[in-house]
Order: sequence, then structure tokens, then C-alpha cells
Amino acid sequence: MHTRLDGPWKPLLSNRASVQVIGSLGKIARGREKIVTISDKQADKILNLIYDAAADNELWRSALSEIADLTRSQGGILFGQSLSASRVYFDYNGRLDPECNRAYQERHIRNAWSKHMEHEPVGRVVFSDDAVEVSTLRTTAFFDEVLRPQDVSHNAMIALAAKEDFRAAFNICRSTRQGPFGADEQKLFEWLVPHLCRSITLAFRLDGYHAMQRAAFDVLDQLSDGVILLDRRAHLLFANAAARALESDGTLRLRQSVTTYSPSHSHRLTELIRSALEGSPGGSMNMPGRVAAQHLTILVSSVRSKDIERFSDLNLKDAAVLVFVIDPANRNSIPLSRLMDTFGLTQAEARVALASSSGKTMLETAQFLGLSPNTIKTHMRRVLTKTATGRQAELARLITSIGTVRFPNDVC
Repeated sequence: MHTRLDGPWKPLLSNRASVQVIGSLGKIARGREKIVTISDKQADKILNLIYDAAADNELWRSALSEIADLTRSQGGILFGQSLSASRVYFDYNGRLDPECNRAYQERHIRNAWSKHMEHEPVGRVVFSDDAVEVSTLRTTAFFDEVLRPQDVSHNAMIALAAKEDFRAAFNICRSTRQGPFGADEQKLFEWLVPHLCRSITLAFRLDGYHAMQRAAFDVLDQLSDGVILLDRRAHLLFANAAARALESDGTLRLRQSVTTYSPSHSHRLTELIRSALEGSPGGSMNMPGRVAAQHLTILVSSVRSKDIERFSDLNLKDAAVLVFVIDPANRNSIPLSRLMDTFGLTQAEARVALASSSGKTMLETAQFLGLSPNTIKTHMRRVLTKTATGRQAELARLITSIGTVRFPNDVC
């Protein structure tokens, strides 16, 4: 049966004709010509593996082995590397010798084959015998240390993606006994190339998406407030850097669920979490911190339905409760440079803005900064104008919102 490239793959494939490969993988007599056909079952299996590998990279090993079987080869490998950096960033090995692969990465990334492929366009099928004669290859250390130990003499090479010096490459290797590739394998590889290229490109995009997911947690780590995520059993799923810092100073305990150093406050927190798990919107509580004059506000909220999908995208499908731990004193440590850059304040104006936003009166701010009340009034008028706020309470809310986020290079 000839393969029809339709069914679930129809939207993905541009070539809808039957796959016919000249050669001897499967034979149908047509006069003197022999036509190789890949059955629907074989085609579905290999295409499923190739496209599924975009989401699960470990499937590349099976896909490479399957392609090696179809082409009567030893095995294959898919890797991403930079010749200038002499570095392999990833590799998936289908039945080739891992020790030889290790020797390749340590000493032979630059070799006769890779140098030739450096200038080949993406998607072109290149047979090693057309690039370097086997007799020449056998004189190299690359052959002695990488190819000879696993009885490899011939290679089908395809660049699947390239950007600057980085290349993702696909190799299927044959032994001396199996011999060079021919026209039948050429046809098969040419049919596979667009699918291989699409899959590797999709994999890169998925990797980028996962990186953005990780970045979401990086943003949470920059918050000054503690953020804790619990599952349906009230077990800890995630705690950001601020929450972990509160654990370090003994204020919180994050071993399995979340409790506090105070039994009475822990009991109240447990009640709020249980209530959120039962469907309540949430609640809040206050408690003293372990640091002198520290006073914390804890907000507990159930994960709303519209947020469940977001957490599922972050592989946190069981997310059920969010806990926020707010330390108003953190706002006093906002770097002056951030206020100066954000609102165009002078250093003196930024100091006044920060001091007054903490709840100090005009006289207290003057005493705290060692300035006269009139000077404080003058600075405050300029601060209110530059921040487009009308009064001290409005300014305090604005600065509090800025203090929610901490930047890596912040210096007070």
C-alpha cells in the first residue's frame, strides 16, 4: 500500500502525494524498475515519533533508531553545536556508541564532516562519501577515535536549523559492510527533511515557551512580598525568594505546608488556608515578625478558576491556594536611585519622598533627615508635582507599589 500523506498530518505536510522511494526497502515490480513504498503504518509511526519529539525530546532516540532501520543503517544522532565555541549544546543518540560520542564532543567537534557541513544550507541531504572520500577519512584521528570503534564509515548529514554559528544537525550512520547510501535512501531522506525541520523548529519554540514559564517564577522571586503557592492538600508547591528569606529568619516554616513560629498564629493561618481550600475567597491576618518592630500582614486566597489554566501552563495543575506575606517595612529599603530614575527626583527629593511615605509627619521627616520643616515642605511640593500625586497618602501608595518589586542590581 502506498502512503497517503493525509489524515492527522494533512495540515502539516505540503507533499500529499504517495511516498515512493526508488530502491530495495520494499519492492513492487513495474517493468524493470523497482519502486520502494513505505506503508501507511510505517509512515504514521515515524511521523508520529518525529512530531512528538518536539514536545518530548527523549523520543528523538526512538525516531533516529526507526529511521536507521528504514535505511538499513547502524544508528543516528541529532545534536546542536557551535564549531567556534567547540561545544555541543544537546544531543540525542539513537543506537550509536556513547563513548565514541563523548570522544567526539571532547576532541573532534571540528572534523572533515562538520567542516564540510558548515557551509551547507538547511535541509540539504549530504552523503559523507560526496564530501570526503573514505580513504581520506581513514587517515584522521577523528576516524580512529570516533568512527572506527563503532564501525562507521558512511554518514547521511542534514542541517535542520542554523543561526549564526549554531547548527542543529541530523546524522544517520552506516558501517563499511552496509556501504554508502544510494538513490533510494536519498528519496526517503528528502521526504523526511521538511518534517524533521518543522519538528526541530517547533521544539525550539516550545523550549522558549518553557523558558518564559521559568521566567514567570524569576519575576516572582523579584517581589519584595512573600508569595507561596499550595496544592489541594495544602502542601507547598512554590515559595519565592522573599518567602524563603522569612523562613531563614525563623518567621515562617515551609517544610511541607506553611506555618509560623507562633502556634497561635499558625492555627489562624491553617484556618484561613482550610477555608480557601473549601472555596472561600480567602482572608487576612496580622502577626509580629521575628525581627524587631517587624509587623507582617498575611493574605490567603483561593486560586480562582481563571488562574487555574495559567498555573497548569506552569506545570502546577494542583495549585489551589495563594499566600502573600507583606512586610510594609520593606518599602523603606527602596533604592533612592529607583525613585530618582522613575520620577526625575533629585537625591534630596527622593529621600524626603521615601521618609514621608513611611507615615512620618512633616516634623518627624525633618527631624529624621536633619533638615528644617520649610526645606521639607519645599521638597514635598516638588515631589508631589513630579509624581503627579496630590497629597502625602497618595504618594505613600505610589511608593508602596514601586517597592513591591526588587531589581537584581538594586543598591540602597
